[in-house]
Amino acid sequence: MKKLLIGLGLILLTLGTSSCTKTAIYEPDIDSNLIDSYIETIMEKTDSYIPYWNQESFKGKWNYIDGVMLTSLLKLYKDTEDKKYLDFVVTYVNYYIDELGNFLNLKLNDYSGYNILNYALDDICSSRILFDLYKYTGDERYTKAINYTFRHVKNQPRTSEGNFWHKKEYTNQVWLDGLYMVNPFYVMYANEHSDGTIKVNSNTISYYDDIYNQYKNVREKMYDEEKKLYYHGYDSTKTVFWANSETGCSSSFWLRSMGWYIVSLIDVLEYYPEGENKEYLEAIFIEAVNGIMEYQDEESKMFYQVIDKKEVTVTVPGSYFPNTGVSEVRSNYLETSGSAMIAYALMKGHRLGYFNLEGYNKGAQIFEGICNKYLSSTDGNLNLNGICITAGLGPEDKYYRDGTLEYYLSETVGSNDAKGVGPFIMAYTELKK
Repeated sequence: MKKLLIGLGLILLTLGTSSCTKTAIYEPDIDSNLIDSYIETIMEKTDSYIPYWNQESFKGKWNYIDGVMLTSLLKLYKDTEDKKYLDFVVTYVNYYIDELGNFLNLKLNDYSGYNILNYALDDICSSRILFDLYKYTGDERYTKAINYTFRHVKNQPRTSEGNFWHKKEYTNQVWLDGLYMVNPFYVMYANEHSDGTIKVNSNTISYYDDIYNQYKNVREKMYDEEKKLYYHGYDSTKTVFWANSETGCSSSFWLRSMGWYIVSLIDVLEYYPEGENKEYLEAIFIEAVNGIMEYQDEESKMFYQVIDKKEVTVTVPGSYFPNTGVSEVRSNYLETSGSAMIAYALMKGHRLGYFNLEGYNKGAQIFEGICNKYLSSTDGNLNLNGICITAGLGPEDKYYRDGTLEYYLSETVGSNDAKGVGPFIMAYTELKK
């Protein structure tokens, strides 16, 4: 491991903490009042538990899309101390968690709002906000819900290497997305139970070592040394239809998956204890950020949906559009959610001491680029556009989700979905600091 740390340490020369010349802070040309108004609108248009920001079918139950949004609003509360953000989050969460700490499915009016037997890492994501909600309110329902969520962590199926399966239906698969879904919650829980241990396959290790190993295995299995990017998915059996039969990896570099990965690292590093393991996590965080920066669009400062293909245009066969079966010409595009995640990671990375001011400035420029390109008024309504609504790998009955360039370009591009809005607000909070 020390050899790897030494090698990764060389990348500090790009965005690292040492600098021979003074750099002026970059002040982006943005309208903060406009952004504040947009956030207010998103909140105002959310009626009870039916969120305006959720463009998929996850409404009415505990889900990661809401979790990303609520995390960003809590960050706003921490920075502004404006109680309207906290009140909104508390009211929203209390639709889903009753006084006894039970998760509700409001659409079905029962207690299946979060069933750990589904073993979906996505379901863990929202529970990270419960630590802060308990701190702010003292409401015991949140600690009970935290403990329920950790039961999920302890029992999540694992690959032979010890990584969590992404979901029960994705047997032996590791996705970059999953590291964000579980590890920020996991490290917060570990901080409150610092002597805790967990059984991983046949071994018993500390919570912190388990988190470290999740990243170490991903770095070993899913990182492309030549491209300096991470593949979206890995199948430990190397047999699923989208996986390379030799490496087990999927075939493309999807922007938001790398965004999830990088944001998971910087959020984990905020809580992870000092030591050799943390040094390793710091090194692969810096490595990943520097790697993706090589693919930044010079004009907009944003990044493309398929990171390394830039302005490519292809004919996407009709098989990728199961609803119509009609082929379409699609171009790679600058994507909002992943770009916002990189902006957030750069600015927070500077705040936590991993990058010099140049790193902060690059994050601010990306945020400005998103505002210039995709924050726009249509018919009197302010929208955040350019968001990939969803993407994934499989399962078997969705053969078109095969991890190719054509697949990622076939997915719907939309507006105001929390997978883009949440990271946008998170980046905004770092800018305001």
